[in-house]
Amino acid sequence: MTRAAEKLRISQPGVSQLISDLEHNLKTKLFDRLSRGARLTPQGERLYSHAKKMMEEHEAFEKVFYEKDDDIEGELKIVTTPYLGSEWLMFKIKDFLQEHPKLKVRIVVREDKDVYIEEGDVAIATPLHHQPHLIQKRLAIFYMKLISSPSYLQKYGTPTKSEDLDSHQLITYGGGGYNPYGSTNWILNLGKSDYEASRESYLEINSLQGIINATLEGHGIAEVPNFPGVLRPGLVDVTLDKQNPKFAFDIHYIFHEKRRNSKKINLLFKCLTKKEK
Repeated sequence: MTRAAEKLRISQPGVSQLISDLEHNLKTKLFDRLSRGARLTPQGERLYSHAKKMMEEHEAFEKVFYEKDDDIEGELKIVTTPYLGSEWLMFKIKDFLQEHPKLKVRIVVREDKDVYIEEGDVAIATPLHHQPHLIQKRLAIFYMKLISSPSYLQKYGTPTKSEDLDSHQLITYGGGGYNPYGSTNWILNLGKSDYEASRESYLEINSLQGIINATLEGHGIAEVPNFPGVLRPGLVDVTLDKQNPKFAFDIHYIFHEKRRNSKKINLLFKCLTKKEK
């Protein structure tokens, strides 16, 4: 109620009165009042779903309606994860920016599971499940790999098989085990059966850039996606015998189905999927 009042720029009692008036006009109860706050009734949930759908359709129509046929201008907001936004996307978007100088591209990075399509025009992330109203197109497929620094390997030895990782310092993505780049810390279970306990992390950090920096400093062996630019000078691949088992994940281009005809959204997808010469 407080946040609604702030957004509407009215008092909280004013919001409560508007809700009471709406319930009176609809002749149904929309909220159950609790000792701490309120929750939607089944009828309130129905109204919320209907209103949300109307708002999404209106916003989608408005954005497409004002796109000009002769040129692409305005704003295009991309929501993505930190490394994809600051590294991978920078490798891919140069031609698009040059071809559409009047278009203002805004990139918003969000950690982990905080990538919400509602914040922008498109999202670039691993698939958002259970979202039938979204169009999700595969942009690229990546694989996880192991990296380390020569100084660490010289000091602690180079693993040659999966079980060797048991005696090494492992750098993993923190934040409850969720990794926005496709893996739930695969390195901790590599080569282990379902009945064996996972390895423990030596160092956790919920930032891919942080993992790369920690590896550069010689803190251990890390699991990273094979994005362009990940293997910096001072880092080497760690390849186990019989090659590392492949752990693949997809990055998708995600937008609302109501915006399937948006010129700028479709042009950006075309640019990002264009094969390198």
